[in-house]
Order: sequence, then C-alpha cells, then structure tokens
Amino acid sequence: MAGMNLKIEPSILNWMIQKVQFYDVNNSVVELLLKWQSGEKVPTFNQIEDVSKKINIPFGYFFLKTPPEDECKIIEFRTVESMGLQEPSRNLLDTVDAMSDAQEWMKGFLRDNGAEELSFVGKYNKEANKDDIVDDIRRVLNLEEDWFNQTDSITGSFKYLRERCENAGILVMMSGIVGQNTRRKLSISEFRAFTLIDRYAPLVFINTCDTEGGKIFSLLHELAHIWTGTESLYNDQFGNTENVSSLEKVCNETAAEILVPQKLFYKKWKEQTLDMRDKVADLAKYFKCSQYVIVRKALDSSFISKKSYADLVDQLTLDYKKWQEQRNKKSSGGDYYKNMGAKLDHRFIRALAGSAKEGRTQYTDAYRLTNTNRKTFSRLADEIGGVRW
Repeated sequence: MAGMNLKIEPSILNWMIQKVQFYDVNNSVVELLLKWQSGEKVPTFNQIEDVSKKINIPFGYFFLKTPPEDECKIIEFRTVESMGLQEPSRNLLDTVDAMSDAQEWMKGFLRDNGAEELSFVGKYNKEANKDDIVDDIRRVLNLEEDWFNQTDSITGSFKYLRERCENAGILVMMSGIVGQNTRRKLSISEFRAFTLIDRYAPLVFINTCDTEGGKIFSLLHELAHIWTGTESLYNDQFGNTENVSSLEKVCNETAAEILVPQKLFYKKWKEQTLDMRDKVADLAKYFKCSQYVIVRKALDSSFISKKSYADLVDQLTLDYKKWQEQRNKKSSGGDYYKNMGAKLDHRFIRALAGSAKEGRTQYTDAYRLTNTNRKTFSRLADEIGGVRW
C-alpha cells in the first residue's frame, strides 16, 4: 500500500494549494502539489503522508470528495479584501481557536469571581467620531496626549501600551508561530492582528512576525475595534484610509491620532528643516512609531502631495522587504520563559495559575491553554510573579 498510486480530487488539490500559500514550507512541497494537480505525477501513499505532516492538514482530508468547510469566526471581518485570503490557513484557524479557548476560560473565571462587564466594549457604533473614541481610549488607559515621551523606543511604547491594556481588562496575546511549533510560522501576508470581542474579556492577538512599528499600530487599531464592539482580522500593511470601509478608516485614524497627535505633529513638522526622508525618520523616532504612520499623517495633513506620498511608500516598502530578508536570516531562540512571558497576557497567567492552585481549574487545562507542561507552567508562573507554589 505504501507505494500504491492514489487519486485526490481536483477540488481538494485546489483547496490545499490555496492553503499552503501562507505556510512556511519547502518549495518542493508546493511543486509536488502542483504536479499532482496538473497530472504530471500521481501521488503515492507515502508522499501524501509526508505532505500531510509538512502542511499540517489531516491525512484523511486528502481523500475527501469536496473541500471541508473551515469555520473561522473572524475571516469575514478582514480589513482588506484579497483573492489570496478566500480561505484561511490552518495556522490562522488553529491560532484563532486557541485564543478563543483562552478567552472563554478568562470570561468564565471573571464571571465566577463577580466581575462586571467592561463598559467601554462596544461603547461606540460604527459611525462614531474618531475624536470621541480617541478621548475615551486615553481616559480608560490613562494616557496623556504625549504618553510616548514616557518611553525611549517603539518597543518600550508597545510594552507601555500593553500594560495599560491589561490593567484595563483587555487580554493581549502575541506570537509568530502556532503554539510551540517553530515550523508553523504565522504569515504577515495573511494577518497582522485580530480581535475577539467579549464584554468581560476582549482579546487582541498580535502577529510578532511584524515590525515593531507595525505591532504598535495594530494594537491601537484593534483597540478601536473593541471600542466599537466589532471583531477584526487586520491584514492591511499601510493603515490605509482609502479603499476600506468607513469603520476601518475610523480605526486607522484612531490609531494614528493616539500614536501621533495632530497638534503635536503639526508643531514638530514645522520645526523640522531636514530633507523629506530624514524628516520622516526623525519624526518616527520622536513619536515612537513607524515611518508609514508619519507619511500617512503628512498626506492627510496636506503637508505632502499624493505623488510624494506614493514615492515615500515605495521607498519604505523596499526598506521593509530588506528588513524581512534580514529577519528571516536570524535564528529565533532566546530565553524560553522570557519568550513565553511575552507571548501570554500576564493577568491571564496569574488567574489561571491561581485557579489551578485552588483546585478550580485542572492543571491539564492550564497546560493546554498555555502550551506548557507541569514543569514549564510552574516556572512560567514564577517568572511572571504573583502566584506562590
């Protein structure tokens, strides 16, 4: 049977080829699928078994008559319509499922402990004024207009915002892989972030394969979705305000205003005498944000023309591609517990550890929800602090 030639329905092969576009798999796997599709080669049992493992699609799916209907609760909320995102990847599906489980547990924990619903979730409708949302986010997170002056880098600003979000009751999770599987990298081409709405435990997930500037913009963009009570699959690279829905425009403008307040931007722009590229870079450094945000802000403020904007975006896109290439050459690694502590919401970990210790949550569930085991979960809780074992 191992060497037997088998038949795979054309619709199944089409579905799989669409799926693997976002997977970090060897080109030989894609080439083999294409040869099966064209009829140039006939798949064998061993080949199907090998491909199944490499693309994380169950072996049995290869023998279905029609593609399975993968349910992804947020796929319909993607920011930018794309032919390449008609079907969510298995990596996205599994990540959303894992975050949904974590959110459901946290919601139950909070309700059991007498917590009230968060009043800011869904406080504004989709037609709300951007300035009202900005003011309320600042109020809830206790942010001054020039809050970014409290930090010395984009990374520092992201951590500062994340802590404020967690203190307000917003779960912030992040990763660049599925679970602990380093071979299943999350594709930045598929999504940068997503939001799952809940009035007790709203959750934002950030794809850490993004740039530091991209991550902080995504977090603020997703906060605007929480304030409007709308789930989101954020897959826009530039934070555009054109060719997107009115809601996405408001969310992008909200993120940009919190990052780069208009009054301060106007003042700093007029003070600068550098050439355009240096001015953009210098202002991005001052506001602790990406240069994309500065360029977009300049266009919206009529400080630059649409042509200048397009030219600058082209240059920044080239820089971004170079950054991606350099990043791909670097090995991940690092301290395991520090990395895990960065991925998971600290309030969630403390609640989970405390509940497990009290016998209200099974340790097996705690391990499942955090992709840990007995040893690593205990150490993780110790590293984060707040729970004595």
